[in-house]
Amino acid sequence: MSILNDEEIKQQTRQLRKVCLGETDDFLDIFFEEKYTPACNLTQRFNARLTAACQLLPYRFTFFGSVLHAGFVTGLCTAPSHRRQGLAARLLREAHRRLYKQGGAVSFLLPADEEQRHFFEEERHGAYWIATFRHEVELDAGEESDDGIRVTEPDEWGRELFVFFQKNTRDIPFMLHPAEGDFFAALRLCDATGGRVLVARRGGHVCGIALVAAESNGRLIVRDMLADGDAARNALLRAAQGGSLSARLTGQLWCPGSTKGAKPYAMARVTNVMRFLECVVRAYPGFQLHIGVDHDFDIPENNGYYRVADGRIALTDERPDNIVTPGGLAAMLLGAYPVMVRMMLDE
Repeated sequence: MSILNDEEIKQQTRQLRKVCLGETDDFLDIFFEEKYTPACNLTQRFNARLTAACQLLPYRFTFFGSVLHAGFVTGLCTAPSHRRQGLAARLLREAHRRLYKQGGAVSFLLPADEEQRHFFEEERHGAYWIATFRHEVELDAGEESDDGIRVTEPDEWGRELFVFFQKNTRDIPFMLHPAEGDFFAALRLCDATGGRVLVARRGGHVCGIALVAAESNGRLIVRDMLADGDAARNALLRAAQGGSLSARLTGQLWCPGSTKGAKPYAMARVTNVMRFLECVVRAYPGFQLHIGVDHDFDIPENNGYYRVADGRIALTDERPDNIVTPGGLAAMLLGAYPVMVRMMLDE
């Protein structure tokens, strides 16, 4: 039996993603240089060949002010010759079990289309549910300005950009936080696909970042923007317009699922119900809930009836009226808030 080394596994994984997902070499270069590690890769093999693979990436997730370990599943693919053998279900179960053993409370992923969304909703594929939303808004540069702010499109990005981003997002209450590799991967992909990475500085210090992409109809999409004040925000938007005040700028803002015009984004499922609910109780001791979790085929430890009252969580034998899947629980509590899933490559 042949034993594959880490580099061989990496190259076979890359080729599998290219064949199955149609990803470009630019994208794959960025993913495998900035985000991939041997430890995050889960595979199925036959005769020293990868037949299926996915990657489970670790993330810091702020939820009701608490910090949780979360996972992000990406790149799930099966070789055409080995499909319909349950290999994807096995990989997802392995990912969920691994995350549970690591103490992770939530798993996220981004479906490529409606067909994939239905695939991940199936219980044998994790019972995910849409849990985060965005809506599009027109962006206009306001009147506030600062002559000391300069916006450039630098050829190289220093670590100071990530330090600025991290400092200004660390305490956002509902956010899946990108690591440094994720952050620079997003900048590289924006640049490689014809977008612009704009940096605002005041007195030599970073005060804003924006990722801007142009669509074929001429509309400009602000994929992400972070600014230290209105003056920096306005300077970035004016730079994005490139001197044309008539250029239409559209932003994608995070919102609760109940917001008018909300569009589904990431799917999620809870991987540790107790840990997930503890965050809610810690923030709101008066919160009350009686709910059942069922059909978690991958982590049956989550299945049960939970009563939340008086600042405590207890398992009970009393059947509640509301029974949900692990994805349903994630959607119920995450979907009510503007949960940010930023700097992803999968969109």
